[in-house]
Amino acid sequence: MISLRNMAKRLVLFYLKIGAKIQLWKVRPKIIGVGGASGKTSTAGFIEAILSEKYKVRATHGKNSETGIPLSILGISLQDYSYLTWFRVILMVPLKLLFDFEKYDCLVAEMGIDGPKAPKNMEYLLGIISPRTAVLTNITHEHSLNFETEENKDVLPFIAEEELKLLESLPAQGKAITNGDDLLIGRDLKNIKAEKITVSAKKPADFKIEEVSISQNSFVVKFSQAGEKFTLKINQALPSYFAYSLIFSVAACFTEGISVKDSIKLLEKNFTLPAGRSSIFRGIKNTTIIDSSYNSSLEPSLGMLDLLKILGGGKRKVAIVGDMRELGKISKKLHEELAQKIIQTADFCILIGPQTAEFVAPFLKQNDSPFAPFKNFTELKHRLLSMIEEKDFILVKGSQNTLLLERVVELLLKDKNDVKFLARRGEYWDRIRASTP
Repeated sequence: MISLRNMAKRLVLFYLKIGAKIQLWKVRPKIIGVGGASGKTSTAGFIEAILSEKYKVRATHGKNSETGIPLSILGISLQDYSYLTWFRVILMVPLKLLFDFEKYDCLVAEMGIDGPKAPKNMEYLLGIISPRTAVLTNITHEHSLNFETEENKDVLPFIAEEELKLLESLPAQGKAITNGDDLLIGRDLKNIKAEKITVSAKKPADFKIEEVSISQNSFVVKFSQAGEKFTLKINQALPSYFAYSLIFSVAACFTEGISVKDSIKLLEKNFTLPAGRSSIFRGIKNTTIIDSSYNSSLEPSLGMLDLLKILGGGKRKVAIVGDMRELGKISKKLHEELAQKIIQTADFCILIGPQTAEFVAPFLKQNDSPFAPFKNFTELKHRLLSMIEEKDFILVKGSQNTLLLERVVELLLKDKNDVKFLARRGEYWDRIRASTP
């Protein structure tokens, strides 16, 4: 039986969905959708940075859900999730529809799925927006817990089925930017009606990543397209997987009439990162902090640990690692893969959360890899500073659910004014942090 609360939620979602569709009908922008397990926010941000030079662009800026997308389209922001705030949103929707006729040429929409059922699935999001161009970054076990049933032994095909709906929904005249190195995406190419534009580091592709170079202050990608070679240089160290996000964005903007050379210039000029996705800060005791505290899944975690090893060089490398959440039955296997990488890249590891304690700690202990486990941030915070040594290189990485490891970064910052550059700012998140152990 549906409760009154669930019924009210469904009505609000339907209300937002219809409002967003009407607003899009008024504006009629080109829509670029960005989906996948990881790299969505960065890729969407890079696409926006390029297109904004030629077009007027609206972007969802990480708001990729059944509420985030329509609210972004309507130009309504939430200060918190209180009943009063939602009441204000309900009142604002008709006002936006009646009086907001601001035009923009392109909508860049990040599209995130949390499960196979509405409103958390791709089909629901496609009921709000219909992209003409879409990027699918990759398919992995992110949110796999929500796809598990008693019959499912391997949920990855079910995750793939949902993610691939983004590309399969494109019209024949649309453009599908695909990861040529993702086997699950490759198996579905026959079901994609749109023109397919491939990006690959391992096989021939429309945009072929030839070489990635990482140093203390730069990230260089050499790639080729239509027989011509290009070099893209970002004046910041990044993990290697950013090569895909950058070239996905170049490929997507190429379909909108931006030349590869112009895209490179604009990325080099306007490059920025969302908070908590590989930002680098100076820390206490002359340390260096790599802040990747926004969220965590296996592939980005492995990439960030490789970056720690590269940048740390001969200095002591400390990995502060939180749980990877919502993985379900496969959590043990993926956390053990994470542990293997920690052994290869870090000199000392601080573990935060029950899953790292259960799955990572035994693996590290068995391999004589130094570590210290903690249940949560509250247990860690009184001992953290004593475990940090002069000139350490420190990586902070973990899922956001009940971990909120930006609090770790804040404790380690040399300049406390840098706190404004961390993930999850604002009064709402301040209250969540205060109530989270």
